Amino acid sequence: MLSIHYFIKLFLTVSFVLFVTSCSIQRLFINSDLPAIASDAKLIVLPTDIHGLSGLRSDKETIFYESFKTAFGEQAIDTPQLTARLKEKGYADLSWKMSHAMHRLVTKSDGFSYTDAYHSALNNGEAGSKFRTLDNELYHLSQWLQQAYQLSAVPEYIAVAHIDSMGVSQARNLIKYRVIAGMYSTQRQALERVVTYVTESPNNHTAILHDLDNLGFLIYRELFKI
Repeated sequence: MLSIHYFIKLFLTVSFVLFVTSCSIQRLFINSDLPAIASDAKLIVLPTDIHGLSGLRSDKETIFYESFKTAFGEQAIDTPQLTARLKEKGYADLSWKMSHAMHRLVTKSDGFSYTDAYHSALNNGEAGSKFRTLDNELYHLSQWLQQAYQLSAVPEYIAVAHIDSMGVSQARNLIKYRVIAGMYSTQRQALERVVTYVTESPNNHTAILHDLDNLGFLIYRELFKI
């Protein structure tokens, strides 16, 4: 027999889905030139990055990251202590850079491939293209991940998600934030899909943590149109 606790959690999850749907505009971008992502494709979920929400940042990032990683189930490769190991290797801010490059590519450049983006930048005289730097970093990151976690091959995909605060309401009871998430193909050096949208949460620590605990699944649902 299902417990009352289960029904309460189900009700809160459904309520949050309806809340997000009603107060946000999702924008899903899919690179139709690339093959569909196989249901058994293996990937590494990079630690999520959060800027500007109230409360202890490490608590929020831990809850959000576990939510996002859990949503992928067995597709996600087990990577214990990944946050600390990325920091030691100098990759601590790569998740943030990757998310913002994703947002720029799909909303301003109308493209998906980092490779195409940095070649375009070079052709326009931008010798220090951040897309070229990021593409190189992602290549070295994927090689390092294979070695660090003794994988039989480079992970097929890298998944990433990021949150930026966009300020609080005039009454300070709501906080607005932008969500950016995507899937990057290491084999094709290209983005396969990106979702970005702006939503709101009650501006208090408990409510924000609750919302972040559900957000990982909601992002996964948008990425794969479940």
